[in-house]
Amino acid sequence: MIPEKIPTVLGSKEIIEKSFKNTNRVQDIYKPNFLDKLKTLSIEKIKIMEATSKRVLNRIYNGFPKIDDLDRFEKDMLFILVNGREYERALNNVRWATSKITEFATNSIRGIKKARNQDAISRFRSSFYGRFASVIEDLDESLSILRNAREKFKELPSMRTDLKTVIIAGFPNVGKSSLISKLTNLKPKIAQYPFTTEGINQGMMKAGNQLVQVLDVPGLLNRREHNQIEKKAIAAINNIGSLVICLMDPSEVCGYRIEDQKNLCETLKSEGKNVFIVENKSDLVDTKSENLKISCFTGAGIEELRMKIGEKLHD
Repeated sequence: MIPEKIPTVLGSKEIIEKSFKNTNRVQDIYKPNFLDKLKTLSIEKIKIMEATSKRVLNRIYNGFPKIDDLDRFEKDMLFILVNGREYERALNNVRWATSKITEFATNSIRGIKKARNQDAISRFRSSFYGRFASVIEDLDESLSILRNAREKFKELPSMRTDLKTVIIAGFPNVGKSSLISKLTNLKPKIAQYPFTTEGINQGMMKAGNQLVQVLDVPGLLNRREHNQIEKKAIAAINNIGSLVICLMDPSEVCGYRIEDQKNLCETLKSEGKNVFIVENKSDLVDTKSENLKISCFTGAGIEELRMKIGEKLHD
């Protein structure tokens, strides 16, 4: 699963500076033989640089989710939010860099131990410094990709896979965010214009005697080609929805024709989803349909909807 806390990703320059700075901790030592003293100090500096950089890189590699470890929903969301191939390549580059640093350090330390003069020691030490910096600098693009992915992953809710999930879907601005705030403990910011919910809002509610996870997903349009925002909603509906509430606005204040909204609900039904059609804004218009009618503005019908959700999840 995608962890809630993903480590900060330093830039290549920061990693190099941090690694070199830590070599200042190497304390002067007494050795009767100057060459032995120089060897010891040089080896200690290399070991510190190796340990510092590997600690930073391993924290990044181990702290980011691996695609093969994700469930279907998380995997779909990852590929929506970032370029999956670039992301996987970036992680592999970080792991490759740690192995190269170890290789360079081992070879340089071996050379220093065998060195017979000061010049040879300096040459091996400088060689490590140069190759070390080159490997870290080559990681700059990969680190940037992971830094961007870290920000994108913040858009994902922390899912409870042990709970049944109700997804509130529908056209933009039909009142999905208002409904989730009525049903759950979540108080999302409700904007006064369409296309505002780009992420997935998550809340919890009691339906009968069971705790239920409720998701308010981005607005959907009934079309074949979907944008990135709509794909988030589809990923949730396809992978984790126990029940889909298709919320409609018969008043058409949302800006979409009721026929188009009905077609979206029918499309979701035709795809085998467990769909429950609910009409919002009953305070503005009263249709003759048999659909459950609610008003997120007045609160009418909310408790009946809560009861219906419990019944449908129990069936």
